Amino acid sequence: MSRDPRQDVITDLMRSAWAVESARSLVYRRWAAADERFESPSRTAREAAAIFERELNERDRRTDLPIAEGHAEWITSLVGDDPGATPLADWFVVRLADWVVAHAGDFLSEGAGRLKELHETDKLTLKAPEMPAAPPYEAVTTPPVEPPGDVAFRFAILGDLHVGSPAGESMARAAIADINASGADLTIQLGDLADHGKRTEFVQAAKVMNELAMPWEVVTGNHDMYSTEEERLAGREYFTEHFNRAPDGHLIEHKGHKFVLLDSAEEVASPFAPYNLVTGQFMDGNGGAIVRGALTTPQHEILAEVAAPDSPPAFVFLHHPTQPFTSFPPIVFGLRDADSGRLHAVCDSGNVSGIFAGHTHRNKVSGRFGTVPVTEVGIPRDYPFGYGLVDVAANGYAYHFHQISNEDLLHEAYPLSGQIHRNYAGGTASDRGFIWTR
Repeated sequence: MSRDPRQDVITDLMRSAWAVESARSLVYRRWAAADERFESPSRTAREAAAIFERELNERDRRTDLPIAEGHAEWITSLVGDDPGATPLADWFVVRLADWVVAHAGDFLSEGAGRLKELHETDKLTLKAPEMPAAPPYEAVTTPPVEPPGDVAFRFAILGDLHVGSPAGESMARAAIADINASGADLTIQLGDLADHGKRTEFVQAAKVMNELAMPWEVVTGNHDMYSTEEERLAGREYFTEHFNRAPDGHLIEHKGHKFVLLDSAEEVASPFAPYNLVTGQFMDGNGGAIVRGALTTPQHEILAEVAAPDSPPAFVFLHHPTQPFTSFPPIVFGLRDADSGRLHAVCDSGNVSGIFAGHTHRNKVSGRFGTVPVTEVGIPRDYPFGYGLVDVAANGYAYHFHQISNEDLLHEAYPLSGQIHRNYAGGTASDRGFIWTR
């Protein structure tokens, strides 16, 4: 691995771009069975992947076929094996290539021009979209799950708040009102407290969190690290000022369990403006922190304490999901490989009961380290609009995602979620509710 953090991130970006193009080729190949117009983009995506494979060879990195295959399965889970099954399916897959060209193309040592030509050829296969009507409201329910024994305590998990974004604060307050009535005696928030990293957003986020009627803790997310207002990495300063600790990880004990709070947002500025996958264009504003996650030395020291013999059971919380991350963008949107490996090793100690992550705005059990689930928790602001509750027993726990109960806010927000986004974020019943036993 390169010692230059920026080069390390760019290499991961190249790995991600290769996986996206390889996955697109696989999806198009499936679609070609129903519509031959997708034979051509399958070939062009395969050629685009070859450009990134050559770049990775120059960087002494190998491609990872399981990541590409996993990413293809993720695409298919959103838009289906039949290109006509989901509105805007072909446009969505082209937008993934827009992301590749916009983010990775300029870092290629050779082949950037050819990459753009291939992508323009892909666009010739698109048909004028028929915009689907706004869907009627439909509540998200999770089948009840019974804890594996008498409940010792309950805690709540709040996903990304994005205070400063439209509806971010109002939906967060609605979730908090529900949590206050839930019987939870502790709440953990998973980062992205702020939307643009502004001081005023941190002030307001602290006020929102203080509406909780029980103790609470927070971690940092990538949106917290960079102030778009001041155009600098101000997150450490603002987080320390308003949440009373430096973002270097934190360990608390609660009713015989350790709660491990990892601040996985990297203090590295992104070379890119925020990107809109719907339009395929960069948005107004400069930079931000990079989207990949990493852990600092103090946090590895915390993990060593958790892995020690006779350490009590622990829950781990961080913003970034762990590797292998096969959703979008693959690899580069997750926690760094080495840090994911360290978490895996800590889980092998037998002391970790669960890992909970934010960042992705969805419900998904995205992996397991041994038997320990890595659970991505949906957020209040976006579909399916909710939070998690965990009932802890002596020999395990039950996890349950709850949609907020404020019907007015739900009916207002629901029409903004298209079919692809609902497929992405809702999760299966077993993503939203499950039992884990030691």
